[in-house]
Amino acid sequence: MNRGWRFALQTLAVAVVVHFSLVIALPGLIMQLAMRGVSNQAGINQLFHAPLADASSRGIVRPSPDLAYSICVFDLSEGPVQIFTPDSAGYMSLSLFSAETDNFFVLNDRQIESEGVELLLVSDREPVRVSEKVRVVRSPSNRGILLFRYVVEDEEHFAELDRVRRLARCEPASS
Repeated sequence: MNRGWRFALQTLAVAVVVHFSLVIALPGLIMQLAMRGVSNQAGINQLFHAPLADASSRGIVRPSPDLAYSICVFDLSEGPVQIFTPDSAGYMSLSLFSAETDNFFVLNDRQIESEGVELLLVSDREPVRVSEKVRVVRSPSNRGILLFRYVVEDEEHFAELDRVRRLARCEPASS
């Protein structure tokens, strides 16, 4: 085999190794940075209610000015996390993301009864027993992010929307 082909094959092998290393490592690294940024503002297992986005907002990549965000970095290493979302008057979604950026659970306002929804977020391997009214959600990782998104119809109704979103909870489950 001549030197040109050997160099080309070595270059291709390095490119494949670098590509797969980035594909495997980059999502986790990005999520670690995001979780660190949020937890510096609100702590762990606590909701942070972000102010409405404007042109200078970059806590979330390209945040929508039509959405109000509430975010919680969860950590299940000390036990389950209780999540509660009240019924909202407009569109709302709740998304759970693993430490590898995988979106493993979604709930929206159409799936919420008038009294709200209570979830118990647990580790994939943790055995649990709960009452019928609590929905168990299993996380593929011990750490991740919970993201609430609320549509802001107009600024004049934001105060009421903000009051409702502050009723939501993300906290360690009581024993």
